[in-house]
Amino acid sequence: MRPFLIPLPRDVRYTGGTSVLRDECPVTVSDAPELPDEAYTLRIENGEVKIAASSEAGAFYARMTLEQIRAVCGGRCDDLVISDAPVLPYRGFLIDSCRHFYGTDELKRLIDAAARFKLNKFHWHLTDDQGWRIEIERYPLLTQVGAYRSNSRFGGVDEGTPHAGFFTKEQIGEIVAYCAERCIEVIPEIDMPGHFTAAVAAYPFLGCTGETVEPQQEEGIFPNVLCVGNDKAVSFVKDVLDEICELFPGRYIHIGGDETPRAHWRSCEKCTAEMNRLGLSDHDALQGVFIRGIASYLQQKGKTAITWNESLRGNCLSPQDVIVQRWMDRKKLCRDFAQAGGRLIESDFYHYYFDYPCGMTPLHKAFAFDPFRAQTPFGVEGALWTEYVRTFDDLCEKLFPRLFAVAERGWSGFPSRSGRDFRAAVLALLPTLQRLQIPTLPPSRWDPGAVARLRETKVFFKGVLTPELLRQARGL
Repeated sequence: MRPFLIPLPRDVRYTGGTSVLRDECPVTVSDAPELPDEAYTLRIENGEVKIAASSEAGAFYARMTLEQIRAVCGGRCDDLVISDAPVLPYRGFLIDSCRHFYGTDELKRLIDAAARFKLNKFHWHLTDDQGWRIEIERYPLLTQVGAYRSNSRFGGVDEGTPHAGFFTKEQIGEIVAYCAERCIEVIPEIDMPGHFTAAVAAYPFLGCTGETVEPQQEEGIFPNVLCVGNDKAVSFVKDVLDEICELFPGRYIHIGGDETPRAHWRSCEKCTAEMNRLGLSDHDALQGVFIRGIASYLQQKGKTAITWNESLRGNCLSPQDVIVQRWMDRKKLCRDFAQAGGRLIESDFYHYYFDYPCGMTPLHKAFAFDPFRAQTPFGVEGALWTEYVRTFDDLCEKLFPRLFAVAERGWSGFPSRSGRDFRAAVLALLPTLQRLQIPTLPPSRWDPGAVARLRETKVFFKGVLTPELLRQARGL
Protein backbone atom coordinates (compact mmCIF):
# COMPACT_ATOMS: atom_id res chain seq x y z
CA MET A 1 0.00 0.00 0.00
CA ARG A 2 2.71 2.48 1.01
CA PRO A 3 4.28 2.99 -2.46
CA PHE A 4 0.93 3.96 -3.99
CA LEU A 5 0.28 7.06 -1.90
CA ILE A 6 1.24 10.61 -2.92
CA PRO A 7 2.96 12.14 -1.11
CA LEU A 8 4.79 9.22 0.43
CA PRO A 9 3.98 8.94 4.17
CA ARG A 10 6.79 9.23 6.66
CA ASP A 11 6.12 5.91 8.41
CA VAL A 12 3.76 2.99 7.72
CA ARG A 13 3.50 0.01 10.06
CA TYR A 14 1.37 -3.03 9.18
CA THR A 15 -0.36 -4.71 12.11
CA GLY A 16 -1.28 -8.05 10.57
CA GLY A 17 -5.02 -7.94 9.86
CA THR A 18 -7.25 -6.91 6.97
CA SER A 19 -10.06 -4.34 6.93
CA VAL A 20 -12.94 -3.66 4.58
CA LEU A 21 -13.33 0.10 4.14
CA ARG A 22 -17.01 0.58 3.43
CA ASP A 23 -18.41 4.06 2.85
CA GLU A 24 -20.15 3.87 6.23
CA CYS A 25 -16.97 2.72 7.96
CA PRO A 26 -16.77 4.59 11.32
CA VAL A 27 -14.06 7.25 11.57
CA THR A 28 -13.04 8.50 15.01
CA VAL A 29 -11.01 11.71 15.34
CA SER A 30 -9.20 12.50 18.57
CA ASP A 31 -7.04 15.39 19.72
CA ALA A 32 -3.32 14.71 20.03
CA PRO A 33 -1.73 17.95 21.28
CA GLU A 34 1.72 16.35 21.29
CA LEU A 35 1.74 16.15 17.47
CA PRO A 36 3.11 19.05 15.39
CA ASP A 37 0.77 21.17 13.29
CA GLU A 38 -0.26 19.32 10.09
CA ALA A 39 0.97 15.98 11.49
CA TYR A 40 -1.41 13.07 12.00
CA THR A 41 -1.70 9.42 12.90
CA LEU A 42 -4.06 7.22 10.89
CA ARG A 43 -4.94 3.78 12.25
CA ILE A 44 -6.99 1.23 10.24
CA GLU A 45 -7.79 -1.94 12.18
CA ASN A 46 -10.73 -4.33 12.34
CA GLY A 47 -12.74 -2.27 9.88
CA GLU A 48 -12.43 0.89 11.97
CA VAL A 49 -10.54 4.10 11.25
CA LYS A 50 -8.99 6.23 13.98
CA ILE A 51 -7.37 9.59 13.36
CA ALA A 52 -5.27 11.56 15.83
CA ALA A 53 -4.11 15.13 15.16
CA SER A 54 -3.43 18.38 16.96
CA SER A 55 -4.99 20.61 14.32
CA GLU A 56 -7.77 20.78 11.77
CA ALA A 57 -5.13 20.53 9.05
CA GLY A 58 -3.65 17.33 10.45
CA ALA A 59 -7.08 15.68 10.62
CA PHE A 60 -7.83 16.84 7.08
CA TYR A 61 -4.61 15.35 5.70
CA ALA A 62 -5.37 12.07 7.45
CA ARG A 63 -8.70 11.98 5.63
CA MET A 64 -6.97 12.71 2.33
CA THR A 65 -4.67 9.76 2.97
CA LEU A 66 -7.69 7.61 3.79
CA GLU A 67 -9.32 8.65 0.50
CA GLN A 68 -6.21 7.61 -1.41
CA ILE A 69 -6.14 4.25 0.36
CA ARG A 70 -9.76 3.66 -0.60
CA ALA A 71 -8.96 4.61 -4.18
CA VAL A 72 -6.01 2.25 -4.65
CA CYS A 73 -7.04 -0.75 -2.54
CA GLY A 74 -10.54 -1.31 -3.86
CA GLY A 75 -12.16 -1.06 -0.43
CA ARG A 76 -10.04 -3.76 1.26
CA CYS A 77 -6.66 -3.03 2.78
CA ASP A 78 -4.13 -4.43 5.23
CA ASP A 79 -4.48 -3.11 8.76
CA LEU A 80 -1.92 -0.41 9.33
CA VAL A 81 -0.81 2.62 11.29
CA ILE A 82 0.49 5.68 9.42
CA SER A 83 2.44 8.33 11.30
CA ASP A 84 2.99 11.29 9.04
CA ALA A 85 4.05 14.95 8.94
CA PRO A 86 5.34 17.32 6.26
CA VAL A 87 8.96 18.29 5.82
CA LEU A 88 8.16 21.84 4.64
CA PRO A 89 5.48 24.26 5.88
CA TYR A 90 4.92 25.80 2.43
CA ARG A 91 3.74 23.49 -0.39
CA GLY A 92 2.27 25.60 -3.13
CA PHE A 93 0.87 25.91 -6.62
CA LEU A 94 0.62 29.07 -8.72
CA ILE A 95 -2.17 29.84 -11.17
CA ASP A 96 -1.87 32.87 -13.45
CA SER A 97 -5.32 34.38 -14.04
CA CYS A 98 -4.00 37.38 -16.00
CA ARG A 99 -2.88 36.12 -19.40
CA HIS A 100 -5.88 33.78 -19.84
CA PHE A 101 -8.77 34.03 -17.41
CA TYR A 102 -10.55 31.03 -15.88
CA GLY A 103 -13.50 31.35 -13.52
CA THR A 104 -14.29 30.20 -10.01
CA ASP A 105 -15.80 26.84 -10.96
CA GLU A 106 -12.66 25.86 -12.83
CA LEU A 107 -10.41 27.08 -10.04
CA LYS A 108 -12.35 25.00 -7.53
CA ARG A 109 -11.61 21.84 -9.49
CA LEU A 110 -7.90 22.64 -9.36
CA ILE A 111 -8.11 23.43 -5.65
CA ASP A 112 -9.85 20.11 -4.97
CA ALA A 113 -7.10 18.25 -6.81
CA ALA A 114 -4.32 20.12 -5.00
CA ALA A 115 -5.92 19.44 -1.61
CA ARG A 116 -6.04 15.69 -2.27
CA PHE A 117 -2.24 15.70 -2.36
CA LYS A 118 -1.64 17.92 0.67
CA LEU A 119 -0.65 21.14 -1.05
CA ASN A 120 -1.44 24.01 1.29
CA LYS A 121 -0.72 27.29 -0.53
CA PHE A 122 -2.58 28.70 -3.55
CA HIS A 123 -0.46 31.47 -5.08
CA TRP A 124 -2.94 33.45 -7.16
CA HIS A 125 -1.38 35.72 -9.78
CA LEU A 126 -4.01 38.44 -10.19
CA THR A 127 -2.33 41.41 -11.93
CA ASP A 128 0.02 41.72 -14.88
CA ASP A 129 0.66 43.59 -18.13
CA GLN A 130 -2.14 41.70 -19.90
CA GLY A 131 -4.90 42.08 -17.35
CA TRP A 132 -5.94 43.27 -13.87
CA ARG A 133 -8.20 40.55 -12.47
CA ILE A 134 -9.37 41.69 -9.03
CA GLU A 135 -11.97 44.28 -8.04
CA ILE A 136 -10.60 47.25 -6.11
CA GLU A 137 -13.43 49.53 -4.98
CA ARG A 138 -11.31 52.66 -4.60
CA TYR A 139 -10.00 52.38 -8.17
CA PRO A 140 -12.82 51.04 -10.37
CA LEU A 141 -10.96 51.67 -13.65
CA LEU A 142 -8.57 48.85 -12.77
CA THR A 143 -11.24 46.41 -13.84
CA GLN A 144 -13.27 48.65 -16.15
CA VAL A 145 -10.16 49.30 -18.28
CA GLY A 146 -7.37 47.07 -17.02
CA ALA A 147 -9.34 43.82 -17.15
CA TYR A 148 -10.05 44.14 -20.88
CA ARG A 149 -7.80 43.67 -23.91
CA SER A 150 -8.97 43.78 -27.50
CA ASN A 151 -7.05 40.72 -28.69
CA SER A 152 -4.49 38.08 -27.67
CA ARG A 153 -1.40 37.16 -29.70
CA PHE A 154 0.65 34.95 -27.43
CA GLY A 155 3.24 32.78 -29.11
CA GLY A 156 2.44 34.33 -32.48
CA VAL A 157 -1.13 32.95 -32.39
CA ASP A 158 -3.68 35.64 -33.20
CA GLU A 159 -6.81 34.65 -31.28
CA GLY A 160 -8.79 37.41 -32.96
CA THR A 161 -11.19 38.04 -30.07
CA PRO A 162 -11.31 40.33 -27.03
CA HIS A 163 -10.35 38.82 -23.70
CA ALA A 164 -11.78 40.09 -20.42
CA GLY A 165 -12.65 39.01 -16.91
CA PHE A 166 -12.04 39.74 -13.26
CA PHE A 167 -13.01 38.42 -9.84
CA THR A 168 -15.42 40.43 -7.75
CA LYS A 169 -14.83 40.78 -4.04
CA GLU A 170 -17.64 38.31 -3.47
CA GLN A 171 -15.97 35.75 -5.73
CA ILE A 172 -12.63 36.31 -4.04
CA GLY A 173 -14.27 35.59 -0.68
CA GLU A 174 -15.87 32.48 -2.14
CA ILE A 175 -12.49 31.11 -3.27
CA VAL A 176 -10.79 32.03 0.01
CA ALA A 177 -13.50 30.21 1.99
CA TYR A 178 -13.40 27.21 -0.36
CA CYS A 179 -9.64 26.94 0.14
CA ALA A 180 -9.90 27.35 3.91
CA GLU A 181 -12.23 24.35 4.08
CA ARG A 182 -9.43 22.36 2.42
CA CYS A 183 -6.66 23.80 4.60
CA ILE A 184 -5.22 25.87 1.77
CA GLU A 185 -4.10 29.46 2.30
CA VAL A 186 -4.64 31.82 -0.64
CA ILE A 187 -1.69 34.11 -1.39
CA PRO A 188 -2.62 36.92 -3.81
CA GLU A 189 0.06 38.39 -6.04
CA ILE A 190 -0.17 42.06 -6.95
CA ASP A 191 2.86 42.36 -9.21
CA MET A 192 4.95 45.54 -8.84
CA PRO A 193 6.83 47.64 -9.85
CA GLY A 194 7.11 45.78 -13.18
CA HIS A 195 4.38 43.89 -15.06
CA PHE A 196 2.20 46.95 -14.41
CA THR A 197 0.84 47.87 -17.85
CA ALA A 198 -2.81 47.02 -17.08
CA ALA A 199 -2.75 49.33 -14.06
CA VAL A 200 -1.07 52.12 -16.04
CA ALA A 201 -3.70 51.67 -18.76
CA ALA A 202 -6.38 52.37 -16.16
CA TYR A 203 -4.54 55.23 -14.42
CA PRO A 204 -1.76 56.76 -16.57
CA PHE A 205 -0.37 58.78 -13.63
CA LEU A 206 1.03 55.51 -12.28
CA GLY A 207 3.66 55.39 -15.03
CA CYS A 208 6.71 57.57 -15.47
CA THR A 209 5.59 59.09 -18.78
CA GLY A 210 1.91 59.77 -18.07
CA GLU A 211 1.10 58.44 -21.53
CA THR A 212 -2.08 56.50 -22.26
CA VAL A 213 -1.41 52.81 -22.95
CA GLU A 214 -3.49 49.65 -23.33
CA PRO A 215 -3.16 46.27 -21.62
CA GLN A 216 -0.66 44.16 -23.52
CA GLN A 217 -1.83 41.50 -25.97
CA GLU A 218 1.40 39.48 -26.18
CA GLU A 219 3.88 37.77 -23.89
CA GLY A 220 6.94 39.74 -22.88
CA ILE A 221 8.53 42.27 -20.56
CA PHE A 222 7.22 45.79 -21.02
CA PRO A 223 8.49 49.27 -20.04
CA ASN A 224 5.27 50.57 -18.43
CA VAL A 225 6.47 50.15 -14.84
CA LEU A 226 5.24 51.88 -11.70
CA CYS A 227 6.81 55.30 -11.15
CA VAL A 228 8.38 54.63 -7.74
CA GLY A 229 9.50 58.26 -7.45
CA ASN A 230 5.90 59.48 -7.53
CA ASP A 231 4.39 59.71 -4.04
CA LYS A 232 0.89 59.57 -5.52
CA ALA A 233 1.71 56.31 -7.31
CA VAL A 234 3.17 54.77 -4.15
CA SER A 235 0.05 55.83 -2.23
CA PHE A 236 -2.04 54.08 -4.90
CA VAL A 237 -0.17 50.82 -4.23
CA LYS A 238 -0.81 51.12 -0.50
CA ASP A 239 -4.50 51.82 -1.10
CA VAL A 240 -4.75 48.69 -3.21
CA LEU A 241 -2.92 46.62 -0.60
CA ASP A 242 -5.30 47.89 2.09
CA GLU A 243 -8.19 46.27 0.24
CA ILE A 244 -6.13 43.17 -0.56
CA CYS A 245 -5.34 42.65 3.13
CA GLU A 246 -9.04 42.86 3.96
CA LEU A 247 -9.91 40.27 1.32
CA PHE A 248 -7.21 37.74 2.14
CA PRO A 249 -6.93 36.76 5.82
CA GLY A 250 -3.74 34.70 5.36
CA ARG A 251 -0.26 35.64 6.49
CA TYR A 252 1.32 36.28 3.10
CA ILE A 253 0.94 38.81 0.29
CA HIS A 254 3.05 38.39 -2.85
CA ILE A 255 4.25 41.70 -4.29
CA GLY A 256 6.04 40.46 -7.41
CA GLY A 257 9.30 42.29 -8.00
CA ASP A 258 10.36 40.37 -11.12
CA GLU A 259 11.35 41.49 -14.62
CA THR A 260 11.32 45.25 -14.13
CA PRO A 261 12.84 47.23 -17.04
CA ARG A 262 14.68 50.39 -16.02
CA ALA A 263 14.33 52.51 -19.20
CA HIS A 264 11.50 54.74 -17.93
CA TRP A 265 13.14 55.14 -14.53
CA ARG A 266 16.38 56.31 -16.15
CA SER A 267 14.62 59.14 -17.98
CA CYS A 268 12.14 59.99 -15.20
CA GLU A 269 12.78 63.17 -13.24
CA LYS A 270 10.83 61.92 -10.21
CA CYS A 271 12.67 58.59 -10.05
CA THR A 272 16.02 60.33 -10.49
CA ALA A 273 15.15 62.77 -7.71
CA GLU A 274 14.17 59.87 -5.45
CA MET A 275 17.48 58.14 -6.13
CA ASN A 276 19.39 61.31 -5.31
CA ARG A 277 17.37 61.87 -2.15
CA LEU A 278 18.15 58.35 -0.95
CA GLY A 279 21.76 58.42 -2.11
CA LEU A 280 21.33 55.35 -4.32
CA SER A 281 23.88 54.43 -6.95
CA ASP A 282 21.75 52.32 -9.30
CA HIS A 283 18.19 51.34 -10.18
CA ASP A 284 18.49 47.87 -8.63
CA ALA A 285 18.79 49.65 -5.30
CA LEU A 286 15.83 51.86 -6.20
CA GLN A 287 13.68 48.78 -6.66
CA GLY A 288 15.08 47.21 -3.48
CA VAL A 289 14.21 50.27 -1.40
CA PHE A 290 10.71 50.37 -2.89
CA ILE A 291 10.11 46.67 -2.16
CA ARG A 292 11.47 47.09 1.37
CA GLY A 293 9.08 50.00 1.96
CA ILE A 294 6.06 48.02 0.74
CA ALA A 295 7.12 45.02 2.82
CA SER A 296 7.36 47.27 5.89
CA TYR A 297 3.90 48.64 5.18
CA LEU A 298 2.51 45.11 5.03
CA GLN A 299 4.30 44.18 8.26
CA GLN A 300 2.45 47.00 9.99
CA LYS A 301 -0.77 45.32 8.86
CA GLY A 302 0.30 41.93 10.21
CA LYS A 303 1.33 40.52 6.81
CA THR A 304 4.56 39.11 5.41
CA ALA A 305 5.61 40.03 1.88
CA ILE A 306 6.86 37.50 -0.64
CA THR A 307 8.89 38.72 -3.62
CA TRP A 308 10.56 37.16 -6.64
CA ASN A 309 14.32 36.80 -6.44
CA GLU A 310 15.14 39.77 -8.75
CA SER A 311 14.39 42.10 -5.84
CA LEU A 312 17.56 40.90 -4.11
CA ARG A 313 19.78 42.56 -6.71
CA GLY A 314 19.78 45.92 -4.97
CA ASN A 315 21.22 44.44 -1.73
CA CYS A 316 18.52 46.26 0.20
CA LEU A 317 16.47 43.36 1.61
CA SER A 318 17.19 41.45 4.79
CA PRO A 319 15.73 38.10 5.93
CA GLN A 320 13.48 40.08 8.27
CA ASP A 321 11.94 42.03 5.38
CA VAL A 322 10.59 39.43 2.97
CA ILE A 323 10.33 35.81 1.91
CA VAL A 324 12.03 35.28 -1.46
CA GLN A 325 10.72 33.05 -4.23
CA ARG A 326 13.43 31.76 -6.55
CA TRP A 327 12.65 31.01 -10.17
CA MET A 328 16.00 31.80 -11.86
CA ASP A 329 19.02 33.24 -10.07
CA ARG A 330 22.29 33.13 -11.97
CA LYS A 331 24.04 35.37 -9.42
CA LYS A 332 23.42 33.02 -6.47
CA LEU A 333 21.79 35.82 -4.48
CA CYS A 334 19.13 33.41 -3.18
CA ARG A 335 21.81 31.12 -1.79
CA ASP A 336 23.37 34.02 0.10
CA PHE A 337 19.96 35.18 1.32
CA ALA A 338 19.14 31.69 2.63
CA GLN A 339 22.53 31.27 4.27
CA ALA A 340 21.91 34.55 6.09
CA GLY A 341 18.73 33.06 7.55
CA GLY A 342 16.26 34.10 4.87
CA ARG A 343 13.24 32.00 3.97
CA LEU A 344 13.28 30.74 0.39
CA ILE A 345 10.54 29.24 -1.79
CA GLU A 346 11.89 27.02 -4.58
CA SER A 347 10.12 27.38 -7.95
CA ASP A 348 12.99 26.47 -10.25
CA PHE A 349 12.24 27.44 -13.85
CA TYR A 350 13.80 24.31 -15.33
CA HIS A 351 11.87 21.89 -13.10
CA TYR A 352 8.78 23.55 -11.58
CA TYR A 353 7.44 25.76 -14.40
CA PHE A 354 4.64 23.64 -15.80
CA ASP A 355 3.38 25.90 -18.58
CA TYR A 356 6.14 24.39 -20.72
CA PRO A 357 5.62 21.05 -22.48
CA CYS A 358 6.74 17.69 -21.16
CA GLY A 359 9.37 17.72 -23.90
CA MET A 360 11.11 20.47 -21.92
CA THR A 361 10.13 19.37 -18.42
CA PRO A 362 9.11 15.69 -18.36
CA LEU A 363 7.58 14.14 -15.26
CA HIS A 364 10.78 12.33 -14.28
CA LYS A 365 12.75 15.61 -14.48
CA ALA A 366 10.32 17.42 -12.18
CA PHE A 367 10.43 14.49 -9.73
CA ALA A 368 14.25 14.26 -9.79
CA PHE A 369 14.74 17.91 -8.81
CA ASP A 370 16.30 18.32 -5.37
CA PRO A 371 15.15 21.60 -3.80
CA PHE A 372 17.26 20.77 -0.74
CA ARG A 373 20.56 20.72 -2.68
CA ALA A 374 21.98 23.87 -1.07
CA GLN A 375 19.85 24.30 2.05
CA THR A 376 16.42 23.39 3.38
CA PRO A 377 13.97 25.82 1.79
CA PHE A 378 10.92 27.28 3.46
CA GLY A 379 8.79 25.85 0.70
CA VAL A 380 8.33 24.57 -2.84
CA GLU A 381 5.89 25.71 -5.49
CA GLY A 382 4.87 24.59 -8.96
CA ALA A 383 3.96 27.43 -11.34
CA LEU A 384 1.48 27.51 -14.21
CA TRP A 385 1.63 30.71 -16.29
CA THR A 386 -1.06 31.05 -18.93
CA GLU A 387 0.40 32.94 -21.89
CA TYR A 388 0.28 29.76 -23.96
CA VAL A 389 -2.54 28.01 -22.09
CA ARG A 390 -5.72 28.86 -23.97
CA THR A 391 -8.13 26.22 -22.61
CA PHE A 392 -8.83 24.85 -19.17
CA ASP A 393 -8.19 21.28 -20.36
CA ASP A 394 -4.73 22.32 -21.54
CA LEU A 395 -4.10 23.97 -18.17
CA CYS A 396 -4.98 20.73 -16.36
CA GLU A 397 -2.88 18.59 -18.69
CA LYS A 398 0.15 20.79 -18.15
CA LEU A 399 -0.27 20.94 -14.38
CA PHE A 400 -1.04 17.27 -13.72
CA PRO A 401 0.58 14.94 -12.96
CA ARG A 402 3.76 17.06 -12.76
CA LEU A 403 2.40 18.96 -9.76
CA PHE A 404 2.50 15.65 -7.87
CA ALA A 405 6.31 15.95 -7.90
CA VAL A 406 6.07 19.25 -6.00
CA ALA A 407 3.60 17.76 -3.53
CA GLU A 408 5.96 14.84 -2.92
CA ARG A 409 9.04 16.98 -2.32
CA GLY A 410 7.27 19.46 -0.07
CA TRP A 411 5.78 16.77 2.14
CA SER A 412 8.21 13.85 1.97
CA GLY A 413 11.53 15.56 1.22
CA PHE A 414 14.38 14.30 -0.95
CA PRO A 415 14.99 11.51 -1.62
CA SER A 416 11.65 9.81 -1.03
CA ARG A 417 11.49 6.85 -3.43
CA SER A 418 12.59 5.81 -6.89
CA GLY A 419 11.22 7.47 -9.97
CA ARG A 420 9.75 4.14 -11.06
CA ASP A 421 7.79 3.78 -7.81
CA PHE A 422 6.62 7.38 -8.04
CA ARG A 423 5.33 6.85 -11.56
CA ALA A 424 3.50 3.71 -10.42
CA ALA A 425 1.82 5.75 -7.68
CA VAL A 426 0.79 8.41 -10.20
CA LEU A 427 -0.79 5.76 -12.42
CA ALA A 428 -2.64 4.27 -9.46
CA LEU A 429 -4.10 7.65 -8.51
CA LEU A 430 -5.14 8.87 -11.96
CA PRO A 431 -8.76 7.83 -11.28
CA THR A 432 -8.78 10.36 -8.45
CA LEU A 433 -8.14 13.14 -10.96
CA GLN A 434 -10.72 11.73 -13.35
CA ARG A 435 -13.39 11.85 -10.64
CA LEU A 436 -12.52 15.50 -10.13
CA GLN A 437 -12.90 16.14 -13.88
CA ILE A 438 -9.21 16.95 -14.24
CA PRO A 439 -7.94 15.74 -17.62
CA THR A 440 -4.30 14.61 -17.94
CA LEU A 441 -2.03 13.78 -20.83
CA PRO A 442 -1.78 10.08 -21.73
CA PRO A 443 1.02 8.43 -19.70
CA SER A 444 2.93 7.81 -22.93
CA ARG A 445 3.53 11.57 -23.18
CA TRP A 446 4.74 12.20 -19.62
CA ASP A 447 8.34 11.21 -20.31
CA PRO A 448 9.05 11.48 -24.05
CA GLY A 449 12.28 10.09 -25.47
CA ALA A 450 15.19 12.29 -26.53
CA VAL A 451 14.07 12.78 -30.14
CA ALA A 452 10.46 13.43 -29.13
CA ARG A 453 11.62 15.90 -26.47
CA LEU A 454 13.64 17.88 -28.99
CA ARG A 455 10.75 17.91 -31.46
CA GLU A 456 8.17 18.97 -28.88
CA THR A 457 10.38 21.70 -27.45
CA LYS A 458 11.26 23.04 -30.90
CA VAL A 459 7.61 23.20 -31.94
CA PHE A 460 6.67 24.99 -28.73
CA PHE A 461 9.40 27.62 -28.93
CA LYS A 462 9.04 28.24 -32.66
CA GLY A 463 6.30 30.79 -32.04
CA VAL A 464 7.47 31.89 -28.59
CA LEU A 465 11.03 33.10 -29.12
CA THR A 466 10.19 36.08 -31.29
CA PRO A 467 12.88 38.69 -32.07
CA GLU A 468 11.02 41.20 -29.88
CA LEU A 469 10.97 38.87 -26.86
CA LEU A 470 14.69 38.09 -27.26
CA ARG A 471 15.41 41.82 -27.46
CA GLN A 472 13.47 42.41 -24.24
CA ALA A 473 15.35 39.64 -22.47
CA ARG A 474 18.70 41.11 -23.53
CA GLY A 475 17.54 44.51 -22.30
CA LEU A 476 17.00 43.13 -18.80
